[in-house]
Amino acid sequence: MSCCSGGYCQFKFPEGPPLVDNPVANMNATYQFLPYGTLLEEGEVVRIWMESGKAKTVIIEEKVPLTFTSDGPVSDNGNEVFPWQLVALDSGIAYDELMGWINHPLYNPGEKSVLLKYRHPIEVKPSLKMTLLKWLYKLRNL
Repeated sequence: MSCCSGGYCQFKFPEGPPLVDNPVANMNATYQFLPYGTLLEEGEVVRIWMESGKAKTVIIEEKVPLTFTSDGPVSDNGNEVFPWQLVALDSGIAYDELMGWINHPLYNPGEKSVLLKYRHPIEVKPSLKMTLLKWLYKLRNL
């Protein structure tokens, strides 16, 4: 996969869980707007990725189908309220573009837009004691 037409920044993702269709703006993204839907389901382990080639494994906590009105996106069940500014920031899309997606030139009324909410697994950072023990173990085995 190449992130540029010059071909000088080529990278490949390692094998692992499936990748989400579109990139995110940061690796700590909680929400992602997918304008053309996805086949991924709730509870599935997937990888979010950035255009720089970084990827991170997350779990899809919620998959919300969206309907667009003149006021902006609304969840199909109608009772959920989402922080649309954060959704736009995490998805790497302008807030005004997200709220006016129904008027966007790439809007396709035949495709159901979805909002994915991610749960990040807890990453245990090694303590100072664990780092020291690891270093001492390496010294012992020299």
